[in-house]
Amino acid sequence: MSDATHLTNFCGDKKAWPIYMTIGNLSAAARMKHTMQGVLLVALLPIPVKMRDLPAKKRNTQRERNRMVMQHVLQHVLEDLRTDQGPVQHFYAHCADGKVRCCYPTLAAWMADYPEHCNLHNIKSGVCYWCECPQDKMGDIPRLADRYPLRDHTFYRRLWEQETAQSEVNLRSRNVNPGFNILWYLESVTSDLPKPDLLHTMQIGMLKHLLGWLQEFLKQHKRLDQFNDIWLSVPAYLDMSKPRCAYEEVTRWNGGEIKTMTRFLVGVTRNALRNPNPAQKAHFESALECTRSLVEFYMYCQYDSHDDDTLNLMEDALCRFHHTKGVFLQFRAGKRLAVEAKLRRTELCKERDAELKANFNKTTTHKQRIRDTWKTIIEAEMAEYIEEGSDFNFPKIHLIQHFRDQIQRFGSLKQWSTEIGESSHKRQIKDGFNASNKTGDYYTQVINFYLRCDAFTVRKANLAAMSGKQTRKPGPEVVCATGSAAAAEEGEGPGAGPQAGPRAEPSSNCRLKFISPQLQKGRGKVTDFRGLLGVITDEGLRKGLEHATCRFLTSRGINIELDDLMGSAAAIYHGLEVKTSNMHGEETAQRLRCTGDNGWYSGTARNDWVWVQIAQRRDGKELPYKALQGRLPYQMLRLFKLQVVHARGSDTFWLAYVHLTKPANGGMPEKASKLVRVVKPTSGVVNAVISAGNIVGAAHLIPEEPISSGRENKGWIVNSHIDLAAWNDVYYMFKDELEAITGN
Repeated sequence: MSDATHLTNFCGDKKAWPIYMTIGNLSAAARMKHTMQGVLLVALLPIPVKMRDLPAKKRNTQRERNRMVMQHVLQHVLEDLRTDQGPVQHFYAHCADGKVRCCYPTLAAWMADYPEHCNLHNIKSGVCYWCECPQDKMGDIPRLADRYPLRDHTFYRRLWEQETAQSEVNLRSRNVNPGFNILWYLESVTSDLPKPDLLHTMQIGMLKHLLGWLQEFLKQHKRLDQFNDIWLSVPAYLDMSKPRCAYEEVTRWNGGEIKTMTRFLVGVTRNALRNPNPAQKAHFESALECTRSLVEFYMYCQYDSHDDDTLNLMEDALCRFHHTKGVFLQFRAGKRLAVEAKLRRTELCKERDAELKANFNKTTTHKQRIRDTWKTIIEAEMAEYIEEGSDFNFPKIHLIQHFRDQIQRFGSLKQWSTEIGESSHKRQIKDGFNASNKTGDYYTQVINFYLRCDAFTVRKANLAAMSGKQTRKPGPEVVCATGSAAAAEEGEGPGAGPQAGPRAEPSSNCRLKFISPQLQKGRGKVTDFRGLLGVITDEGLRKGLEHATCRFLTSRGINIELDDLMGSAAAIYHGLEVKTSNMHGEETAQRLRCTGDNGWYSGTARNDWVWVQIAQRRDGKELPYKALQGRLPYQMLRLFKLQVVHARGSDTFWLAYVHLTKPANGGMPEKASKLVRVVKPTSGVVNAVISAGNIVGAAHLIPEEPISSGRENKGWIVNSHIDLAAWNDVYYMFKDELEAITGN
């Protein structure tokens, strides 16, 4: 893999252009962790000279010279893999399992961004490095009949070796720059070396383009302020903090920020575009459908494994994106077209002014009608003029059409991401540059620094292996949230607070753990139910918790006087750990937060949304609530443990005080967003106390009313795009999705 990186703006604006190497029999999980050292620095390419002040003729000559210098450096690096100078030499390698294997080195893949691949393969910028698709067909809807032939680099090599004027013309007609290319002389299939790159093609490629189009669309319809307000109202999630700045305030989007943004982009867009007028409805639905389709395509790209069904759904999402992207066409105008459109607008304005001047003696109402008429004419003609000159013919929108073929041939796309190369820059390049004197031959200092650090790391690993010590610390012991004899230390588990009774509230296979007992500043530790109510500042919540607890105990057949309930032992917590499974069946632990009135990390209070199982699947019957699969999202308001002594004995309950919701439209997803809307109950009980054993995981809901509005929010959107687990749990198979799977 190779990728140029910026080192500093000072000391001469220095850069580095490293080449890294990894081996193909590493797992993707090991390779993508930079601490595993699965990627090693091989060489540093020379940085080309700047050509800003050169005339056009000399600039082209210098660009060709830079390309040849890079190819000759790569020739030196890959010399032992050339097949035109004899068979590739094999070698014997001592492997980690103690065996010795005979190895034949072969270049199997080259991970890089788009400009890097253009330089490596000697092709012109703006074309596909996999196939010979014309530049004016890049943005077309993918169809099997329009598949263009793959690039035959063996044929390119034969043309170049002919050294005739006609062969050079043939190369240029295929958008190939004539010249030596070391990749043509390797045993590898050169067209198979490029691999899909989710970082540059999707995250800071297509998704970044979509953000720009969406921003212009929101500005045009005066919905950008509402979009920003809802953006700031997005709650935190397990591994995602609450947005601290509005969308417009982010000046630079990197790959990690865009990856996080896609997790709630569809829900925020849906809430920002709700309640359109009749003239806006069709445009709003198309914009939302286009946004959702591209985000869903990106989510399918992140799967660790695929089958025909997921590939068909992935292809269907891509086709839906292409069919609806026309709503953003007017925002694809280039600089030249923008200048021409501005001149045309000036001409139309002059014609309008001339007509107004000719009617200067008319009434004010008549002149206002003229202005309104011309405004409509100018806006319509400008939109038509810009759309006729705009297109979607850029490389990255075409590259994603090859993703399905690459998955079918080589497997999951996550293993090819250049994120590991970006993270390797810091440890293998930038740390050494910061330790150097930053002048003179600093490249040698960088390499020596890296070699010394690498030698020390290998030495430590060998010493640890010889001594038999564990290199990883064992995980903490999991304490079940329920059990008759919880004996955890105070402040560490569910046994903290009052002593558990002889019988505890049953749980689902001991998969819960209460964490972090909550100590109230200046009020001491909560020891009974009266003290628990005393730490709640809101009177409505306090009264609601009292009544809800009484209802919960009554439902369990426990009748207790109010005074006895107030004196019952209790403890309050601000965390809950739930064991659950991801989409691959692997067990994971989710830490849910419920801080009550207390702030979370110097911020506002954090009271997470959770999934509560309402119904179980029985006798093959369909679960209620359609896409919600028999669950409802509730917001935790308090987490507490309660020990009640009654006539039959004593019971210990692990409870959650929650804010209830109910599904709108029976849990059916909306047509455009395919998201489920839940609302606040309009009658009956609004808050309730439930057993913590009914909580099955974390949920993420986006409010329809932004926090800054000050109005009471009565509706939420269930964000099923927050992660792949929620994406595979909260769904409803529509007819078009079934057709995409079956192919009918």
